[in-house]
Amino acid sequence: MVIRELDCTAAVLELGFALVYAPVHKARTTWAADLFTGNWWNLSLYNVTGVLGFHGYDLYRYADEHWMRGGTPAPAEVAEAKEVFRERGDARDQLDATDPLFGRYKGSNVILVQLEAFQSFVVGQRIGGQPVTPNIDKLKADSLYFDNFYHQTAQGRTSDADLAANASLQPLPSGSVFTRFAQHAYDSLALTLKDGGYAANAFHAYDGGFWNRNMMYDTLGYDEFYSKNAYAIDEPLGWSLGDKSFFKQSVRLMAAQPQPFYSFLISLSSHHPYALPASVQTLDVGAFKGTMFGDYLEAVHYVDAAIGQLVGELKAAGLWERSIFMFYGDHDNSIDDWQPFETFLGHRLNDAERFRVLKGVPFLVHLPDGARAGTYRQAGGQLDVAPTALHLLGIPSGGKAMLGTPLVTAQPLAGKEVVFRSGAFIDGKVLYVPPEDGLPEHSRCYDFASGGLLPDASRCSPGAQDAVRELQASDLAVTRDLVPAMRREP
Repeated sequence: MVIRELDCTAAVLELGFALVYAPVHKARTTWAADLFTGNWWNLSLYNVTGVLGFHGYDLYRYADEHWMRGGTPAPAEVAEAKEVFRERGDARDQLDATDPLFGRYKGSNVILVQLEAFQSFVVGQRIGGQPVTPNIDKLKADSLYFDNFYHQTAQGRTSDADLAANASLQPLPSGSVFTRFAQHAYDSLALTLKDGGYAANAFHAYDGGFWNRNMMYDTLGYDEFYSKNAYAIDEPLGWSLGDKSFFKQSVRLMAAQPQPFYSFLISLSSHHPYALPASVQTLDVGAFKGTMFGDYLEAVHYVDAAIGQLVGELKAAGLWERSIFMFYGDHDNSIDDWQPFETFLGHRLNDAERFRVLKGVPFLVHLPDGARAGTYRQAGGQLDVAPTALHLLGIPSGGKAMLGTPLVTAQPLAGKEVVFRSGAFIDGKVLYVPPEDGLPEHSRCYDFASGGLLPDASRCSPGAQDAVRELQASDLAVTRDLVPAMRREP
């Protein structure tokens, strides 16, 4: 019996070697070596290793990260990560020293809204002659609107957007920072503002344990997290409370706070699968009626109306003229059929356009005096949200372990690179998409303006290398709890 068990064990180990170790080892040491070294996107690894190899390698990575290396990264890795954070901090210091908008709105409240699955391709569009986002369209007239702004989320979706906007760090290639590393330290917007005398509170009318928010928001430094229990569910809609009532009740809570304050609000009504009751459907979606895409248009139209009411509530409470008001979309809508997008937009989308539609989310900034209104074309991403707020308030961020750059400056930044978890990037001139099979010759470099594939992919090479550096530096800081080690004197 013992001999048979030993034989079975040996057979399992041999099979595991054949199906997992052997192909992964061959790929790591030959044609896909760079992919495993960079290790920045799980989909690419999956395409190379297959399902068994992927899970086997994932187990190896976990053991290597938590046991074999004892949580101690190589000194060269730490030095390179520090250099990346130093470069970004120096760039913010330079802007703080030279930009006349630095500190222009010192002492203002900050109200930041994260809109669920709200993409920018709907903003300013009409269907059947009716505007999809009339309130946002109106708000754009006296605000700064960034139409080349992108979400930078991965598997953590809503929580990744929260991390990117509030801590200016990249998400992980797998899982969510909120659930995996909530006990680690971060240079969050809330903590930074609290050091400057602000109250900081988060508002989300859902279960406080979802995405481990109860724990993570304590780590991020919020004084209070107003979750579902803090709200009267007087407008039950979708997953929880409708955004109109959520915003109205949140403003009442804000108005009772000492000023200046930072308020972070997370909406919910445009959450997948988007089906709203007929009683709140006010947009005629025509031929899209009864489809998920049509339901999505109805949902964002409702949220747009809620944004309009939120602005009205803030004005009535006397907070509008005292606050920097910002909102952004958290991620895409998860609809993977391109036909309704193309029908809605009125033209076929090439690969580059599809990438931009998939990643594009709105970012709007309204300043207390309504200054600098207009549409801005420079590239930006969710990692830039916190640095933008701090810059306007005159709070230096050069010494913080943040990767983003202020977007609201007297002279718009040119050539700024927005990095995605896959290793792709956009800088306003080119769009780079890395190869899914790990072979450099299969990468794609597009002209940003036309969306055409560039014959010389080397134009994207420097930016691709910078993207990998950013992702690796962020991953090291997050997973090894090295954010404090990345700080420096500004």
